[in-house]
Amino acid sequence: MKKGKSSKGIIIAGVSVLAVVGWWSLSGGGTTAEKVPTRIVQRGPLEISVLQGGEIRALQNNEVKSEIEVPTKILSLIPEGYMITEEDIKDGKVLIELDSTDLKTKIETHEIDFQTTVSSYIDADENREIQKSENQTLVRDTKQTGIFALMDFEKYLGREVTGAILTAAMLPPDVEAFEKYADVLESQASVPINAASTIAKRDAPAAKTGSKKSVLAPPESEMIDFSPFLGQKAQSDGEAQQKLRQLEDDLLLHRSELALAKQKVESSKRLEEKKFVTAALLENDQVSFDKVELSVKTSETALALFKKYEFSKQCATYLAAYREALNKLQRTIRANRSRMAQAETKFSTAKRRYEMELARRENLELQLKACVIKAPQSGLVAYGDLNASASYNYSNSIEEGATVRLRQTMLTIPDMSQMGVRVNVHESQIKKVRIGQPVKVRVDAEPGKELDGRVAELAVLPDSSSSRFTPNLKVYPCTVHIEGYHPWMKPGMNAKVEIIVDQLADVLYVPVQSIEVEQDHHFCYVSNNGTLERRQISTGLFNDEFIEVRDGLNGGEAVALALPKKAEADMGGPARPEHEVTPKAKPSKPKEKAVAVAKP
Repeated sequence: MKKGKSSKGIIIAGVSVLAVVGWWSLSGGGTTAEKVPTRIVQRGPLEISVLQGGEIRALQNNEVKSEIEVPTKILSLIPEGYMITEEDIKDGKVLIELDSTDLKTKIETHEIDFQTTVSSYIDADENREIQKSENQTLVRDTKQTGIFALMDFEKYLGREVTGAILTAAMLPPDVEAFEKYADVLESQASVPINAASTIAKRDAPAAKTGSKKSVLAPPESEMIDFSPFLGQKAQSDGEAQQKLRQLEDDLLLHRSELALAKQKVESSKRLEEKKFVTAALLENDQVSFDKVELSVKTSETALALFKKYEFSKQCATYLAAYREALNKLQRTIRANRSRMAQAETKFSTAKRRYEMELARRENLELQLKACVIKAPQSGLVAYGDLNASASYNYSNSIEEGATVRLRQTMLTIPDMSQMGVRVNVHESQIKKVRIGQPVKVRVDAEPGKELDGRVAELAVLPDSSSSRFTPNLKVYPCTVHIEGYHPWMKPGMNAKVEIIVDQLADVLYVPVQSIEVEQDHHFCYVSNNGTLERRQISTGLFNDEFIEVRDGLNGGEAVALALPKKAEADMGGPARPEHEVTPKAKPSKPKEKAVAVAKP
């Protein structure tokens, strides 16, 4: 890439030195104004511009890059400079063919692993469905066990009494409540497991049932006194009520038999005293009385034992069985949830592995397809990256047998319909340049032809690559868009751009070589009656040829184009020593002079 020109101070100093040398060589060191070339101070419009050299580039490039993940060799390559046509695109003309041997081996190896992954994925999916079915069966069986336990309790005590006891124990009192309790537990089995959701779901059933405690953990209440429920009369009696009545009826019957036996004994005694019956008959009646009396005592004991022990024991047994059924239902659902979580985890892992392997398979197939690169669009074929430096393209040469890495640009097909110029603007001129300013472009390949353009892009920071070997050089990349389509223009051509930064309407201006800079002051040599008068002036903006004069000169005056020796230019003054002569600009400080000239 062409470097931008140096600042205008360097130009002024260089031109001044050349003018002095030329004048001395032509005039022989004369002192009169007739021997020094002069130029009239002009007034009129002055165009201020920044002149830079650059390189023609396409604004849009289609870069063909390597899509192979590993370094790959180029087997065949289209010649550089080949013009791709629409017919080539239609026929699928091959631009580059890369070595695909390693990729084919990888695809074959990966196919084996992929089939194993597919099998594991299907197996995990089926196991998940099987686990769902098993969980449903376990819950259904456990629910049935709980309902049977509740029915046994109701069968023993009756529905109303059983409901009262279960309500006191804070358990579902009937089948409907049990079904709601089971539904709440089952609904939690489908919720993803995490700490927050588990705590929230535990409290939800308690709110639905209106109890302070959660139904997820049936409370172990204190020992319940069931005796008050024994004497309750309900519409639906259970086995306990029937047995109680049976025991009471037996006791009543035996007491009646005892009364009859007692009357018979007393009657037999009176008859035996009167010798109407024998003593044996009296003794027999006495034995019968004793038997009946013993039966009464047995019935009383059986009734008392039932009320005090057997009834409470059976109630506690049925209640414990019912509570255990509820706990078993909860344990079953939790175990199902754990087993389902494991099945889901295995399925998710297998699915993720399957997706990764599938993506890997598709990626390998795409890489294999990318080994043969066909013409994507019409245009001129160029090797490497047109926007990269020459050293980069040299170290990454594109040729048959060369190795290319992933994302390396192998070919560039520029869009010839939109061209521009890439230039570097020196930091001394960057303040003058703005996006949108008009530009005149001259291409070295077409001398005498001037193209129009505009500043489209301007970097905010200097180019770091330009200061790698020259740290003091600071240039800012700038892109100029060229208007119109020019079929003769090719990327890489050298061009000069003139950025129009200002248009001065009516100013005084003189040639830049007529200015002398000394200690940040500007001087001109004005022709006055055949001699040269050294005069200090105030300057403004400038271009490559002329510089604005704001004070110190008048229109129509003649200024020297070559700077004479100061000792001979003074009006009759004594000659100065040779080391004090100042017309020649010191080459060691050209940038400082350029900055001074540029000041308004």
